[in-house]
Amino acid sequence: MFIGAHVSTAGGLKNAISKGLEIDAEALQIFPSAPLQWKIRGWSDDDCAWFKNEWPKNFKQVIFHGIYLTNLAADSPENLAKTKQALIETLTLAAKIGVVGTIFHPGNYNNGEILHKKQIQDTITEVLAGTPENTMLVYENSAGSTMGGKLEDLAWLIDVSSDKNRVAVCLDTCHAFAAGYDIKTKDGYVAYVKDVDRLIGLDKVFCWHFNDSKFDLGAKRDRHENIGEGFLGKESFGYILNDERWGDTAGYLEVPGFENTGPDKQNIEVLKSLRK
Repeated sequence: MFIGAHVSTAGGLKNAISKGLEIDAEALQIFPSAPLQWKIRGWSDDDCAWFKNEWPKNFKQVIFHGIYLTNLAADSPENLAKTKQALIETLTLAAKIGVVGTIFHPGNYNNGEILHKKQIQDTITEVLAGTPENTMLVYENSAGSTMGGKLEDLAWLIDVSSDKNRVAVCLDTCHAFAAGYDIKTKDGYVAYVKDVDRLIGLDKVFCWHFNDSKFDLGAKRDRHENIGEGFLGKESFGYILNDERWGDTAGYLEVPGFENTGPDKQNIEVLKSLRK
């Protein structure tokens, strides 16, 4: 398994590569644009071409994390239209820089249930139809208060996707734990992966997010902590890192950093020390 990190693209794509190299990351996750703005601004054609050529020389994978505003279950027609546009623009940009996967948060619950199911299905179909075939939508699990809190949600999203070869999931350790899946223990982790395999299929796990949790099991609080500093602890990450089924899979850090500057070399070194 290889270890990645979310890095900033402030100052351009070259800075993202520099930051990744500085912290010894083996893969990179980046935003396509400011995460709290609808417009996907991207980069110039020249910068995109340079990055597409350059990143494979230094990293095993680069992925996008979509903006935070998207919501497949939006009540508002305006927000639904913006969600479609943002996803289409993100996947189109992904193809320009040689990125396959775009991770995103699928959307809201209503009292723990998925609403607007036909709308969600139609939106996924439109997004996939309007974007390059060499790009993928990657549905992220949630901490339990939004869509993806249950593995069954992710299974349903894949099931209703018009092209199942272009959809997958990202499993966030903090989110899973917060949603009530006890992956802190070896037995709990084994049981969780069995459920992932039964409901979704291990081949549909595109990547992991490696985050410790500021809150305890089942708290439904999405608050990330540095590796070994939260309620999950270091050992649980070792179970994942040394599971040979994830040998060609990345785990991406989204932690605050030991100096509160985001994913850092120290967190990566902690994970690497756990990898046998």
